[in-house]
Amino acid sequence: MPNAAVAANVYAWPKDTTAAKNAFYGNFHAARWQQQYLIRITTPFQMYYDKKPIPSLLVNRMCAQAMLSCFNDIWNACDHDQKKVDAAGASDFGGCFNIRPIAGSKNWSNHSWACAVDLSPRSNGFNMKATLSRVVIDVFKAHGARWGGDYRGRKDPMHFEFIRPA
Repeated sequence: MPNAAVAANVYAWPKDTTAAKNAFYGNFHAARWQQQYLIRITTPFQMYYDKKPIPSLLVNRMCAQAMLSCFNDIWNACDHDQKKVDAAGASDFGGCFNIRPIAGSKNWSNHSWACAVDLSPRSNGFNMKATLSRVVIDVFKAHGARWGGDYRGRKDPMHFEFIRPA
């Protein structure tokens, strides 16, 4: 697992403002934005959406390497064992790219820029106690991702986003 202090300095994620995210991740309202910014990554272990295997994840190219590094680090921490990854909650994919407002808000979700990922959604919903393994949480945080379980107010423990607080 990478050193968190080093990773935080390596990854200069944009602030959580529309202007900063548009400057870094591109404006998802722009013509051809999806063709210019979205790419597919293939995780080293099998991912599932609604218990069905999926071949890859559609993510923003600006955070694709960091996201893939997170999944590689989880795979390594789980000794390349799919059952350990499943038990950690890392293989249960809840979504990444989805242009929509934040639930209960008029502000755009970070999923709109494909710079956020949800894992193990059925057992890590809003204000639920996190069931994700500390391995998963610590790996994403070590790569500079913000974890929804650390939010003030309404917690979102399934959610990881490659931004920094505004």
